[in-house]
Amino acid sequence: MGAKREKVTKDNFEELLLKSVSEGVAHVKGERLVEKLVTLIEEPPRYSKGKIKKIRAELGVSQSTFAKIFAESTSAIQHWEQGRRNISKSARRLLDLIEKDPKTVLGLITSQKAS
Repeated sequence: MGAKREKVTKDNFEELLLKSVSEGVAHVKGERLVEKLVTLIEEPPRYSKGKIKKIRAELGVSQSTFAKIFAESTSAIQHWEQGRRNISKSARRLLDLIEKDPKTVLGLITSQKAS
């Protein structure tokens, strides 16, 4: 991603020259110029009722415990697994993270205190 080129005119010559010199000095000093980059974050995947049930089974948790993970009711989980209710995007995002790295996600959301 390159820098935007501006046309040099007699009105902006001094401003562009000073800007260029400042960037050169920063480069020589080893300073990094900060650029804002836009990253496209894709929508979380959709999950079939069978896939939801499979992920829960792989975790080895009940519908009640699975509901606590998502801060949902047990009946909501039942509806997801029966295909009667769509899952919100935020719940799909969490489900995606759980599917990719269950130990880390569950470790972050559980409160196990050492005794």
